[in-house]
Amino acid sequence: MDKKVSIIVAIAVVAVVAIAAVMILSSPQDHKEGVTDYAGNVIELKEEPKRIVSTSAVSSEMLCNLGYRNTIVGITSGSYVYDVIDYVVGLTFDLNYPAGLPADIDSGKIANIGSYNGWTAEGASAAHPDVVIVEKAQVEDTNKVKMTSLQALGITVIVINSEYGFQDCLDNYTMLGKIFGKQSLAKTITDQMQKAYNKVKDVAAKSDLNGKKFAYICTCPPWGNYIYKNALIISLLNDVGFVNALPVTEGSYKTIQLQETVAQANPDFIIFDDMGQHLNWAEVIAGWKADPVLGAVDCIKNDMFWCMEYEPFQAIGYNSAHLINGAALIGAIVNPEDTGVDVPTVVTSEKWTDYIQWLKDY
Repeated sequence: MDKKVSIIVAIAVVAVVAIAAVMILSSPQDHKEGVTDYAGNVIELKEEPKRIVSTSAVSSEMLCNLGYRNTIVGITSGSYVYDVIDYVVGLTFDLNYPAGLPADIDSGKIANIGSYNGWTAEGASAAHPDVVIVEKAQVEDTNKVKMTSLQALGITVIVINSEYGFQDCLDNYTMLGKIFGKQSLAKTITDQMQKAYNKVKDVAAKSDLNGKKFAYICTCPPWGNYIYKNALIISLLNDVGFVNALPVTEGSYKTIQLQETVAQANPDFIIFDDMGQHLNWAEVIAGWKADPVLGAVDCIKNDMFWCMEYEPFQAIGYNSAHLINGAALIGAIVNPEDTGVDVPTVVTSEKWTDYIQWLKDY
C-alpha cells in the first residue's frame, strides 16, 4: 500500500474511533447510580427491584414510562386518578400508561394501599415491596414516620419531588433513570418532552397576551380558593414573559378571598380549575358575573377566563409526561391565531383533547 494512502487510512481510523468515543461519552450510560433523593436519602440499588409500591399516580406513570409496569404490586388509588388519555401529543416514545392499574386492584393482582394522603406504612409493607416510591409532600413533617417505618423494615424508599413545574418533572425522570439504570430511556423521555415544551413556549411567546398579567386559581368548594407557588401554567407563562398577578412567596400554596383578591390584582386573564370537584361551571360563572365585586373586574366582565373540568385539570396538574398535553392546551388558550384553535370558556372533559392536536404538526 502506498505510504500516503496508509497515512490517510490511519488518520481515518483514528477519526472514527475518536467520534465513537465522543458519542459514547456524550450519551448516558445505563447503569445504576447512587443518588440522593428529595428527602436526603442516599439511594443505591444493588439489585433490580422485583416488587415496587407507588404512592401516587405520578410516580406510577413514571415507573411505567421507564418500563416497570410489571413490577408494581401496590398503589394508592382514588376516583379517576388514572383516568387520563393514554397518549401525549408530540411525543413518540411508548408511554406504557398505567390505565389498567385500578382493574388490577379489582382483580386482586395488586394491592390498594389507601389514598394519596391516607396510605400507611403498614399497608405499603403488606405488599412485600423491595422499593416504595413516594412524593416528598407525602412524607414531610409528621408524615415522615411513614418513610422511616418502611426504612426500618429494610425497604428502600425513594422520594421524588412534589413540585409541579416543568423542570421539576424532568428532574424526577432523570433521577429515577439514574437510580434504576435507565438513563438512556429517561433521556429519550426528557429530550422529547423538552422539544415539545419548547414548541409550546414559542407559541406562547408570540401571543398577543404576552407581557400581560395572568392568574391561576383553584376554586374548590367547600374548602376555598387557592393559588400556588409553582405549577405548569405558572412556569410556562412566566418563562416567556407573562406576569403572574398572584404570586405565592411563602409555602407551596395560599388560600385567598376570591372577590377582593382578584379585584385588587386585576389580572388580564385567569385560568381556573376545580381540583376534580365537578362543579357546574355555568352556575359558578353566573355567580361571578352577578357578584358586585367580581362582576366589575374586567377579565370576568369580558370573559377573559377559562375553567377546567376534571380531565384538562389533570393534564395541567399531573407532574408527568402528561404535562405536555396541558402545556399544549395553555398554548392554544393564549394564542388562538397561531394554533388555529379557539378554546371555549369552559374546557370540558369531552372536548379538551380537540384543542391540543395543533402541537402534532407545529
